[in-house]
This record gives sequence, C-alpha cells and structure tokens, in this order.
Amino acid sequence: KLLKYYERTDVMSKENKIRGKSIMRRLRDEIEPFLQKYPSSKTRELYRKWIVAYIKFCREKYDCKTKEDCATHIQEMGYKPTTVHNYLAAVCTFYGVPMQHIKKEIRHTADFTKSRSDNGKKIRADTNTENPRYARTVNFQKVVGIRASELKNLQGRDFVKDESGEYCIFVKKGKGGRDQYQKILPMDIEFVKSYFDNIGEKENVFQPIELSNSIDYHHIRAEQAKRAYAYYLERIQNEDGYSEKLADQIRLRWKTHCKQKLPDGTIVPKPFDEKILTGTYKVRKKNKELAVKYGLPTEYNRLALSAVSIFHLAHWRNNVTVQSYLLSH
Repeated sequence: KLLKYYERTDVMSKENKIRGKSIMRRLRDEIEPFLQKYPSSKTRELYRKWIVAYIKFCREKYDCKTKEDCATHIQEMGYKPTTVHNYLAAVCTFYGVPMQHIKKEIRHTADFTKSRSDNGKKIRADTNTENPRYARTVNFQKVVGIRASELKNLQGRDFVKDESGEYCIFVKKGKGGRDQYQKILPMDIEFVKSYFDNIGEKENVFQPIELSNSIDYHHIRAEQAKRAYAYYLERIQNEDGYSEKLADQIRLRWKTHCKQKLPDGTIVPKPFDEKILTGTYKVRKKNKELAVKYGLPTEYNRLALSAVSIFHLAHWRNNVTVQSYLLSH
C-alpha cells in the first residue's frame, strides 16, 4: 500500500509540474520586471500590492487572461477616490496609460481618513505616544518629522549641513528612492544633535525595540509641518530681508537636487517656477469647508508653504503639503 501511495503521489507531482503556472500567477510574474526599476523597496511593495489586487479583480469579474485583457475596470471597484488614485498610480504606470486619460472622481482632503481623528478608539500600548519605550522616537519626530520607515536607517553620520549651510538630517533613499535633506529649525538644533552625539558614524540612532510599534508617525510629521510653517510665516512677516534669503535658499536647493537629463546626455537643473514663491495659496471647495470646520487656515503664504514642502517634507508640491499635512486634524 505504501508503495502504491508513493507511486501515485510521484505521478501527481509530475503532472503538476507539467501543468504549468496558473493564469493568475503568470500575470503576477509579468509585474516583477516592471517593479525592479523602482529603487525603493517600499514603492515596489505598494505597487505590487495594488497591481495584484487589480489583476485579481479583473480575473474574477471579467475572466481576464492576459495583460491586454485588463482594461480600466478599476473605476467599477467601488473604492473611495483616494484609494482609486492609489491603485491607478501603479496600474496606469504598468499599462502605460496617462492617469489624466482616466475619468475619476476628484480627491478631497475632507475624504481622507489616514492620520485623522481616532474617533474615540481605545489606545493600545503600541500606539501610545506616551509610552516611555517610544519616547525617544516620538520626541525626535516632533521636531524632525521624517517618515517612520526612514527612522530605522538613521546613523551617526546623518546629522549634516546642506548646500546653504543649514543643519539637516540626511535621509538615504527616502520616498521614491531619493536622498533628501530634512531641515532642522534653529531652536531644535541642539536637541536633535544630542541624538547623534557619542555614537559611531555607521551606528544606528534608534534601536529596533524603539520602533516596534504602530504609532502614527505620519500624524506627528504633520504636526511638525504646521509648526515649521508657523516659524517661516512669522519670520517672513516680521524680519526684513528674510523673504529674499529664504527664496534664495529654496532656489539653491532646487538647483542642487532637481536635475534632468537632456537628449545629448547633459545633466542640468529642471526649470524652476517662481510662482511657488509669491502670492497666496487658497484652499477651495470641500477642503475649505473642512478647514473652516476645524478652525484651520484657508489661505497660506506660498513662500512659507514652499519652504515646508521642500525643506521639511521633500514633497516639492504645495498642494500635497496643504492637503495631506496642514489640513490634518
């Protein structure tokens, strides 16, 4: 009986090998070469998640069997506008379809749920910002505000000065796989520096136990963005010559880090839009209603806003800074 069992399982094993990969597996495998062009493991992980979910939807509902079969069914999935945009960012890039060609609802900050009010949920130990175990990371975030995934990679050598001679935290391969310099406000320099004193250049600033939690570091990052905006606005309004100095620092940061490659192979700075340094950014429609509801500003100084976006968030886009950070509540 045992002999017959092993003979039978051996045959079944051979048949499975001959049968080949399932359609779903084959479609998933097609994603991998596309993902490898992204240096950030976090980006690859998210894009893989979104594209696989999209393929699964197309497979189950429309019996799609090839990459070409998967059209634009994502709009029928019934998700909120923000989630649809997230899926589309990956899917449209994979299929080579410009996002502006897809009809979709407009995202409003008022619809965001991430890092918003906890709605009275019970605070777990690993989400409690008052837990002494996480005090160092929480206090650091309150004055620096880098992403949670970036905290674990900080080393003793990452307390540096930028192209303008300002103290910064150097973040290796941040969002999108790009290096960035996270500026430190003058009143926080000595406190931040204390984290880097007496540790080796290649020694981690934080230990794993300090980061093993589910604390909403993004919300703390948003609070620091508001704090930085208030700092810049106060100096712009009350200090002669500061606006020109800050604008020059922003231009230099752009010239130093925002590059593009010309057809002849020459590397040059990307064109800079001076409009981001002047005038007022106005919050409109649903976002304005949200701001009024929570007593938040509906207008922002563009120069101060650009300083926060470029020096503290590395987003380089004022609308993202307002919608995802300054309008958080």
